[in-house]
Amino acid sequence: MGGFAARKEPAQGVALPLHAKALALEDTQGHRVVIVTLDLLGLTGPVVDRLAAAVERRYRLGRDRLLLCSSHTHSGPVIDDQLAVAYDLSRAQWDAIRAATRRIETQVEEVVGKALASIRPVRLRSGQSSAAFAGNRRTAFPGGPTDHAVPVLSVERPDGSRLAILFGYACHNTTLTAEFVRYHGDYAGVAQAELEHRHPGVTALFLAGCGADQNPSPRGSVELVNQHGKALADAVDRALGEARPVAGDQLRAAFTTVTLDCSPPPPAETWRARLQDSNPYVRRHARLMLDAIARDGQVQASEPAPLHALGIGDLNLVALSGEVVVDYALAIKRTYGSSTWVAAYTDTVFGYVPSVRVLREGGYEGGEALLYFGRPGPFADSVERTMMEGVEGLLATVRTA
Repeated sequence: MGGFAARKEPAQGVALPLHAKALALEDTQGHRVVIVTLDLLGLTGPVVDRLAAAVERRYRLGRDRLLLCSSHTHSGPVIDDQLAVAYDLSRAQWDAIRAATRRIETQVEEVVGKALASIRPVRLRSGQSSAAFAGNRRTAFPGGPTDHAVPVLSVERPDGSRLAILFGYACHNTTLTAEFVRYHGDYAGVAQAELEHRHPGVTALFLAGCGADQNPSPRGSVELVNQHGKALADAVDRALGEARPVAGDQLRAAFTTVTLDCSPPPPAETWRARLQDSNPYVRRHARLMLDAIARDGQVQASEPAPLHALGIGDLNLVALSGEVVVDYALAIKRTYGSSTWVAAYTDTVFGYVPSVRVLREGGYEGGEALLYFGRPGPFADSVERTMMEGVEGLLATVRTA
């Protein structure tokens, strides 16, 4: 199971089924986009590259028009070699994980095709409400910045009956902790299931927001995960009750990959010394860095970060890769309007993306967690500027006049 280094047991069954879902939209000019939502911790670069290539080859859907959005549940399967430093697994177990990853890729490719084959006339409505169970985990609850917005897109038949609900929230999907050893979509999975129960025939899809430094509060039990999931479903229903028609019928998509520079790494002698550290994660990480130096002559100097923007009529969606702290969502909304939808965990989840504030404060989200992702260390101070300049360029392309 992916997400917690402290979890030592394999999955003991399924408590709540995990899903891959897809929403395909096409405008009157034939422009299409597909948003895929996955009950997974995240995807790696190689997995995203394979999926994007397969979808383009099979369905002629370009890279800019495919969004692969993970819920970041910590009660799903390990994907590819993500967080490999965190897990003490045998070669046979890693082989099984890679085989399972390929099966999941096939399922995702198939669900994209099913969504595209199901396109029919619809009307769209959008709305927003709020839910209050997320708190900034870097500060004493309830202090610290948060984003409690619950954005919603309702997909409806011409007669007003509902086909799908796309909704988001900025909070780590970690109500269930390392002691829980059954597959489960956490609060986002509960919210989707609850909405599909309340609205028969509807597909509910979740987009994780910039919740890298946000935790559910309280957390730690199945009762609490159900409580938070139903609270989020209630917020979605409130937003649906006040949703307005999306103005305009054009789909606009923009995509780029920005380069996030890493801070200068320590010399090889430092990595060699860490091979003797008492912490097994530090030892594994040091071995990974020394292997990179032996293979490439240096450790990784930068990280490619895919960024998407969609214009759906007059609704604008920004989708960022990585585990992005809430400062980014708040900054984007200040600049481009509070109705701008900001998602994270899209395409590759390569580690935490701190703001300059969080980077300088340090701590887990500021750079320490990158050890588990097999990265050499913190990002450079340019990280926030690079991300925001990328967003600015994308929104200049997709925003309506």
